[in-house]
Amino acid sequence: MFDFLPIETERVRVRQFYVDDAFSFHSWRDNPDVARYTLWEYPYSMEEAEAFCAEQAGYRTFPVGGWCQLLVEERALGKAIGDVGLGIHVAGEDSLTLGYSLHPNYWGKGYMYEALSRLIPSLHKALSLKCIKATIDARNPASGKLLERLGFEAGPLVKQAAFVKGEWCDEYDYELSL
Repeated sequence: MFDFLPIETERVRVRQFYVDDAFSFHSWRDNPDVARYTLWEYPYSMEEAEAFCAEQAGYRTFPVGGWCQLLVEERALGKAIGDVGLGIHVAGEDSLTLGYSLHPNYWGKGYMYEALSRLIPSLHKALSLKCIKATIDARNPASGKLLERLGFEAGPLVKQAAFVKGEWCDEYDYELSL
């Protein structure tokens, strides 16, 4: 099912996780600025990163009802810099949910755009998708701009959509029809 990987652009490679990605993965997963607008708990331990990377490295197909993460690597250095989460919630469904995170040193430089602009067509072809969805915290407008640049359309603001990390969060739901 991961026949379409790796995906390479001039600057990035999108690939499946390896067990030994844990240290790099932990460097952004345990960063408070990255974790702020996400559902994972902060702080995020190295043990959690190791277990997560081992689990992801073991996937041979997309886990229906859960999430699969793909790693984004900066090609020139071979350094892991971010990840893309793919959620397929119902078997046979022709849509998936997308999430992503990136090390702050790479924010605002087009790395995630480059990765997603090549990954999305590959996912569409491999999985016969008709739609990709994403939900963002309204306090993270940079994420919304990225999705819009990729062709996603924003739905209306949903006030107090989720209670995350001790506070109510307003959210936008985005959708890309393929």
